[in-house]
Amino acid sequence: MSRANSLGRFAVRGVFWREYLDWAIVNLPFYFYPVNLFFCTLFFFFFAAPARRAVVAHLAIIFPGSSAVTNHLRAFRTLSNFAWTISEAAIYKLTREEFAYEIIGAKWLEELGAAPSAIVLTAHMGNYDLGAALFAQKFHREIRMVRALEPDRATAQHLSASLEQTGAGAVKVDYNTAGALLSFDLLNALRAGEIVSIQGDRVEGDLAQVTGRLFGREVLLPNGPFVLGLVAGVPIYPLFIARSGYRSYQVIVREPIVLARTGRAREEDIAEGVAKWCEVLEEIIAQSWDQWFAFTPVFPADE
Repeated sequence: MSRANSLGRFAVRGVFWREYLDWAIVNLPFYFYPVNLFFCTLFFFFFAAPARRAVVAHLAIIFPGSSAVTNHLRAFRTLSNFAWTISEAAIYKLTREEFAYEIIGAKWLEELGAAPSAIVLTAHMGNYDLGAALFAQKFHREIRMVRALEPDRATAQHLSASLEQTGAGAVKVDYNTAGALLSFDLLNALRAGEIVSIQGDRVEGDLAQVTGRLFGREVLLPNGPFVLGLVAGVPIYPLFIARSGYRSYQVIVREPIVLARTGRAREEDIAEGVAKWCEVLEEIIAQSWDQWFAFTPVFPADE
């Protein structure tokens, strides 16, 4: 292993921290978790400066007129929630300890579980990894998760293995790239009756984009879920996993977004679906702002 690769393990998004979390869960008593996670949160609050600045910038838009001090305190709370959610996902992976969860929108969740195929559109919020595993377990269906590429290869391998282990083999992971191959693969998966889960609250890299509006501001969102929904003719279910307490979550499902060919330009049909998604996403972020783990800028800086 080269020196650069060795040092990369200890970067903010390096694999060391994930491996340390797994070790701590197996080797440390449960009452040590709060202390451990507090100091981890404190560490990343200062050393993951780009992520902290992104969260503070988003909070300034969600809470216009709020002070910088208040938003920094809110950012710390957000990072603390992130520490707890990845910790509790690791606990489930390693120990299979049960979690409590409340379903909000049970009608839509049952409909999703029975759908021939569908797209789950979610956000970087709450414990979406654990949510995918619980969905697969509840409905005995495989789910294919599409994630952004990790900058560190070892971290990507660890996350993929963790997700597949958490889902007992029913959760498959694909990484989003700018190429067309994945899009065709996902389209074939939908036509074959699979459930595809995509995070739709930000765009990274050179992926196809579409413009929406959140909190009165223009925002760039991934175009892929809406194109897939239109071409495959499958419903898009907004679904979020929000942490409500110690090992306790809310599964929030909203009415599906159905994109239909109307004879207009395809961009107009997609724009209608994007507007509905933005309306739901803004509502959920407003009520669970401390669980929106958008650690890269979402809103264009020139507004």
